[in-house]
Amino acid sequence: METEEKYLIAQSQTTMETVQVIQSLAPIVAAARMFGVSESQAAVVMLTGHELGIGLAAAFQFVHVIDSKPSISPKGLLAMIHRSGLVDVKVTRLPEDKAKPLIGYECWMKRRSSGFGHTARFTLEDATRALLTEGSPTSGGKRGYGNWEKYPENMCMWRAIGFAADVVCPDLGGGMYRPEELGAVVDQDGEPVTIDAVAVTTLPNDDVTPTLQELVARYTAKAIMAANDGRIPATGDELIAIATKLGADDGSS
Repeated sequence: METEEKYLIAQSQTTMETVQVIQSLAPIVAAARMFGVSESQAAVVMLTGHELGIGLAAAFQFVHVIDSKPSISPKGLLAMIHRSGLVDVKVTRLPEDKAKPLIGYECWMKRRSSGFGHTARFTLEDATRALLTEGSPTSGGKRGYGNWEKYPENMCMWRAIGFAADVVCPDLGGGMYRPEELGAVVDQDGEPVTIDAVAVTTLPNDDVTPTLQELVARYTAKAIMAANDGRIPATGDELIAIATKLGADDGSS
């Protein structure tokens, strides 16, 4: 029982020395623009990672600030589950049928000490109902659902893993939400590819002006910031200019 209980509290005790180190590193991380975070966000990420037993630098790979809230990626959550040695995990690709080469994935997890287990699944039909794919009833054929179209296997797999972990071992991830639960667009590894919400003015013709979400899904937030002099685009003109520049760089325009 002792091995179970220790995960209901911070796995690494926070001392004044730790806080001082984090405070000294936060401005450096923010200035480097490697992770797209402010000083305060950098401090939150490092403090959260430290309490979960993750190194200060490694925390930026697993902990992400979405809409001012810390979240943990499903890959980071799975890494912590494996490290704990407390949970058995099995991930299964659901059987295909003739009409659908991919149905989805399911994930089974069980606590070794108590025997409590749960199976969660996520399918492409679930994604459509959740308005995540281009085939969603209200998508209107708009662009912006690229990662679900390009990486359906991984997207379904990480959702199933996350939902199973929510039920069987929420304590291992500190009870944090995953990025997609906070509205972030995620890549094939469940990592967020959005920039924190900003007001973007679009032009009347939606077919001409790409959305910020579309650009991030295609080129990554880092590339967009670099193409816009380190700033988050705030107007339709900026979005068009960025799309033109990045499109020319990759030969697509």
